[in-house]
Amino acid sequence: MVKRKRKGPTAERYIETTLELVAEQGGSSQVNLREISRRIGCAHTNTYNYFESREDLLWHALRRVLQQYGDAMTSGLYDSESPSSNFRRLMRNMVEWSIDNPGLHRFISSDPIRPEQIPQDIIENVLTMKAWINQTLKALSDSQIDGEALRDLVDIMLGYLDGEVFNLINGRVLPGENIAGRVINNLERLFSLLTATTHDGIVLSEQLPEVKKSDLPKLNVSFY
Repeated sequence: MVKRKRKGPTAERYIETTLELVAEQGGSSQVNLREISRRIGCAHTNTYNYFESREDLLWHALRRVLQQYGDAMTSGLYDSESPSSNFRRLMRNMVEWSIDNPGLHRFISSDPIRPEQIPQDIIENVLTMKAWINQTLKALSDSQIDGEALRDLVDIMLGYLDGEVFNLINGRVLPGENIAGRVINNLERLFSLLTATTHDGIVLSEQLPEVKKSDLPKLNVSFY
């Protein structure tokens, strides 16, 4: 059996070129090995020296995008220490990355994938990223919400966020409307409304203590 060389400058060029095409074409469905190889300047059969198949290459490209998305989510969270400001920063990070990278957003969010084919390391790291969001919101709420209630809350918020982002990147918005600002405001309201029954809606208010950098969890994912 031939051992594939998934690291090194040529393998890196395959991954980067794949992501360029995904970004240009608005997803991965039309990305093929011939076009990737043409851009690199190699015969498409050369791909198999580095990756087992088109799908193998796409999984490696997906790992790279998830790493980029994780880095974007955590950016600047410690610039302001109020719970509300950090919450809005997190939501803005997620919204703006998707707006800036519509093709990559589709790649990780809606491109057809057979669940039984997803590599286990990708599943584990996606779960780690979602758990990080849960733990960050728990820290921002001074641990006033946790467990199943927190998990349900995050599921609802992410579902709303995904729907709004797809409307935005598909151009289904009114001209001149500040969609990102509206979505972030709605997410903050949604968080407070869904916690109001048991927490008086103060989860993100300034009544809570400031969040120190050491209080927020670290996002530790490793795709390579």
